[in-house]
Amino acid sequence: MYIVFLDESGQPGGFDKENNKLVENASKYFTLAGFMIDADKILEIEKHMRDIKIKYGLDKQHEIKWHTTYSKLGLNFEQYKNMKLEIISVISRYKNSVIGIVMDKESCYKNKDYIKSPNDLYAVALHLLMERSCMETTKKKQKEDLIPTIMIADSRQSINSNKLDKELQISYLRAKNMGTHFVKFPNFCESIIFVDSDDFSGVQMADFCAGAIHKKYEREDNEFFNVLLPAIVSKKNNIYGPGIKFYK
Repeated sequence: MYIVFLDESGQPGGFDKENNKLVENASKYFTLAGFMIDADKILEIEKHMRDIKIKYGLDKQHEIKWHTTYSKLGLNFEQYKNMKLEIISVISRYKNSVIGIVMDKESCYKNKDYIKSPNDLYAVALHLLMERSCMETTKKKQKEDLIPTIMIADSRQSINSNKLDKELQISYLRAKNMGTHFVKFPNFCESIIFVDSDDFSGVQMADFCAGAIHKKYEREDNEFFNVLLPAIVSKKNNIYGPGIKFYK
């Protein structure tokens, strides 16, 4: 069984329809990343994350988010940077495990008739990510056997509503039933699973995947991306298409 941990960076919204442009201070891109591992590796990645938290004096029961400031973590900047690099270095050991979808928001909202809202943008990104995940797991199957794949995402529900989780579940089910022109999605389980990222090291690692990929496009900063590179799905040594999809 394979597990695809899912997280995002940037916001899917921030487009002013009336003026047909991104609002001030909105991110240019929305990035959705998947960290895909064999279920047998779950305890292994939990240990890696726990060891890093202990090394830097952090609470091993609580998540580390890519965007958490170093002062909030009680670290200096050098410690903070080294910690992030260590987490991404751990991820980089898992070859062909990372998939990223980068959505050019302004182009999508202006040119895609089927993208009218942040939920639409998120749904398209999810569909593209599932396609790449399914292609990768399909390569690993023997004969006609399917390798079951479960998708686990950080819950977006608030205290007052789980509307966002429900909308994402609908998008997942629609994508699962449709597949794409290139591949169907018979191996995905019937439901996406929503969790508290505090409790899942895999989701925390997906957050760092999304952060490193997003930083490359949003800030033109490749430092973390280059460390992550060995883990990104590739075909004939090319990550663009199989592993990283830039959509506009």
